[in-house]
Amino acid sequence: MALSILVADDNEMNRWLLAEQLQQWSTDVVSASDGREAWELLRNNRYSLVFLDVNMPFMNGFELVKKARAESVNHLTPIIAVTAHIQIHQRHLLVADGFNECLIKPIVLADLLRVIERWCATENGENGGYYANAILEKTEHNRSLGRVFLQKLLQDTPAQLADLQRALQMQQCQQAWTIAHKLHGTFCFYGFADFRALAEKLEQCLRETDLSMAMQQFDLLNAKFAELRHNESKLLLQLS
Repeated sequence: MALSILVADDNEMNRWLLAEQLQQWSTDVVSASDGREAWELLRNNRYSLVFLDVNMPFMNGFELVKKARAESVNHLTPIIAVTAHIQIHQRHLLVADGFNECLIKPIVLADLLRVIERWCATENGENGGYYANAILEKTEHNRSLGRVFLQKLLQDTPAQLADLQRALQMQQCQQAWTIAHKLHGTFCFYGFADFRALAEKLEQCLRETDLSMAMQQFDLLNAKFAELRHNESKLLLQLS
């Protein structure tokens, strides 16, 4: 994988150590020493993976991830929170704020390997394993229930997408927003961060009544879901 990685941390030793560890997977690791520098890099360069320290001067990780999702070329990039000040059972709070997941300092190579295997598979188009793993996490590795969850998603979503497309074509922003909001909730439930980011961006466009951009986001979401349906048999096999 040819990965481009951004590491942002105001602690020089932490920043250096994480960058050194990541050299095992990438020769393109860029560092930022504060939130302002990190934002300039995020705004102008697309990365395969981003690690953000939660507490940084000028702009903290929470502010950065929200701006990255809304205003940068990295709106779909996997962004990992890095912190020493959160309990393991609180990680879901960071995910709700827009991070894909959270690593707790001190970070070891096994943590990084897991993150790269999980979030960077899409660099080679091998994203089926990611979706299967997300469903298995949701079902606590109950594979039978996971297959039911997947089939429910694939059965219900096409009608919602069709309704959303009609609402967009008729310029019914409120109706379209309501459907997009439901889809956003669905993808949050399943833990599909890439779908979630697209639905969230679509919601934002509809709130701003930017129908042209909303239709572009819908086309991306619709195409991505069509790809998921195309890989149904592979996903079911991975859940078996």
